[in-house]
Amino acid sequence: MKLTRIEVFNFRKLRRARLDMSDKQTLLVGANNSGKTSAMKALRKFLKDRGGIDTRDVTASNWAAIEQIAGAWTQEVEVDLSPLLAQLPFIDVWLHADTSELHHVAHLIPTLTWTGGLLGVRLRLEPKKGADIKAQYLAAREAAQTLQPGGATAKGFALWPRDFREFLDKRLRDLFELNAHLLDPMSFTTTGPVEPHALPALSEGIGSNPFAGLIHIREINAQRGFADAGDSNGDDDEPTNATSRKIASQIQPYFRKHIDPEKDPTPNDVKALEAIHDAETTFNARLKDGFADAIKELESLGYPGGLNNPKLFISTQIKPVDGLDHPAAVQYDISGDTSGVKLPESYNGLGFQNLISMVFQLMRFRDDWMQVGKFKSQLVTPDDKGIEPLQLVLIEEPEAHLHVQVQQVFMARAHKVLRNHKDLEQEGSAFTTQLVVSTHSGHIAHAAAFEELRYFKRELRSHGVVPTASVANMTGLFGADNETHRFVTRYLLSTHFDLFFADAIIVIEGAAERILLPHLIQHHYPDLAAAYLSFLELGGSHAHRLRPLIEALEVPTLIITDLDAVAEVDKGGKVVKESVQPSCGAAQSTANHVLKTWLPKLAEIDELLGSPPTALCHTAPDRPIAVSYQTPQKVTLGSVSTSVTPSTFEDALVLTNPKAVTDAAGAEFSCLMTRAFAKSIAEAQAPEDLAKALFERLAKRPEKAAFALDLLYIKDIKVLRAPPYINTGLTWLAGQLKGVEGAA
Repeated sequence: MKLTRIEVFNFRKLRRARLDMSDKQTLLVGANNSGKTSAMKALRKFLKDRGGIDTRDVTASNWAAIEQIAGAWTQEVEVDLSPLLAQLPFIDVWLHADTSELHHVAHLIPTLTWTGGLLGVRLRLEPKKGADIKAQYLAAREAAQTLQPGGATAKGFALWPRDFREFLDKRLRDLFELNAHLLDPMSFTTTGPVEPHALPALSEGIGSNPFAGLIHIREINAQRGFADAGDSNGDDDEPTNATSRKIASQIQPYFRKHIDPEKDPTPNDVKALEAIHDAETTFNARLKDGFADAIKELESLGYPGGLNNPKLFISTQIKPVDGLDHPAAVQYDISGDTSGVKLPESYNGLGFQNLISMVFQLMRFRDDWMQVGKFKSQLVTPDDKGIEPLQLVLIEEPEAHLHVQVQQVFMARAHKVLRNHKDLEQEGSAFTTQLVVSTHSGHIAHAAAFEELRYFKRELRSHGVVPTASVANMTGLFGADNETHRFVTRYLLSTHFDLFFADAIIVIEGAAERILLPHLIQHHYPDLAAAYLSFLELGGSHAHRLRPLIEALEVPTLIITDLDAVAEVDKGGKVVKESVQPSCGAAQSTANHVLKTWLPKLAEIDELLGSPPTALCHTAPDRPIAVSYQTPQKVTLGSVSTSVTPSTFEDALVLTNPKAVTDAAGAEFSCLMTRAFAKSIAEAQAPEDLAKALFERLAKRPEKAAFALDLLYIKDIKVLRAPPYINTGLTWLAGQLKGVEGAA
């Protein structure tokens, strides 16, 4: 049995979102404020807590429709609550089960013809039995109007409830409860828009907990409450709130459930209990002797004592768990077992505490589920259904306080820890473990398979609509193109998983752009400087391979690429294509696959330089993606000013910043190419001469990265300006970000 899909409706940012579940682990990734937390909260409130939903959980853009529905109640005699329920939060859960698991899912089977496969359950808010929502709302409004006939005062004060939302702020939990309904498996579709499935006619609710005995749900949330030793308000004998989630407190419930010698004692437990009894007897004798004088002094006062007052007697009762009931129960040996020097766990770094704590919790979740040790003896109740066939573990932001390497190790091992049991390790086990992790860390994402990622993308704000989010499934993104799939996944594993958390993406050609663009952005494009940008360094021959991924993410993306002009040249009777200086009317074409196959899908240099007008970058018609390449730019040398077309980022930068390049060439350790550029600037008689000289130097052994590094040495890097084609692209990208919900 496994969870196949969970669809979330009307819950916070997730108005309509589909979360396809991987067989083992599913990672929720995305930029800040993209809906990951909404998804984890929805799973918690619907599946684990089975309640606790309030008005803040309703998608904000739904309230206008909800108020309209409630406002019509004053005119209606019969009220149909279906439109209201359709605006409130609900989730659809899809399971896959075999016929061999029929005894587990019999209550979820919608028809007698079911022969294994999908089963669907909707969990939604419904009115409690006997709750007349319309009558109570109208009565509350009438009472407010009676006490305040004129409505709100000039200062805006009005009695409760001013509207239906304010009414539900107080009454939602009193009037509504979760109820489950069965869905028709025939309505399940693998692709297509996320739409609520229609409930079967006359659908009957089956209660708020349809997965009892089916799913064992556990959670590690983001607020884990760790602190440095100096952060505690007490000492290790007085635990504070900051230490309540540490291992010292976690081992106590584990001890009680799985180890406690007082529960179903074994021969070894009897020995331990005898030792505790001996210690208790010895300690009581010492207490009696130690308190004898104090008690005698008390009795001399006449109390306690006498016929009617019992005598005071002090003794101790040592319970096995008492020895673990303090923050220093867990210690770390820092001496290699040579001097016996140990420190309490609070004196270790937060990262180490967090890692050990999370791994221990995973072990505890597994052993609770598998009823390890003495746990099973505590569960023998009339309604005990045995071990659930499916365990779902939710982990929120495991990267907190963890070093990069540790993040990757944890993610690579978490599922293995959850399966480290003899009944779980073998192939074909009857028990399934599925892990859901939300993260802001590219290193956590790096440790997972590409197909396990679910990307949460912010939908662009339209007029009057609160931003929401949707989910992109990375599985099958590249279709049957195995070569592209291999390239993209290997490239991302090597470098750039941070694009899943970026506000915008900039695809660049090479090292020079990667070195200089951050400085250009920092000093001249403040809107971009405040955003989280992901730079993907890809040559023009490979950037198009990322097209399915970039289009699926729908993050504002600027592709900065080179024109790559080529022309046919006769080489001893053999016609070959050779790189040439860009020029109109010279029968040139581009060798750049992005320009030819993606944007703007033009191959001829004349067309590329002639369109679009006013040197605007090309944009995709249906997505926030643009491409920017070299176009004619105005260059002035002395008294001569004309337009020339550069061929690369480097010569475009020189033509835009001749003085800065000359200054950089004056540094003691400047590279040969920087000096050659400065010489060309000094000797050129006209802009065309300079452009030709730069092109010819770049055709020889270019030192592009060294040239870019030389420019970092100039006295005031703020004078460095982006070439016109890059300025156009960055200006477009900044405009796109203004239409996107800002990072939280």
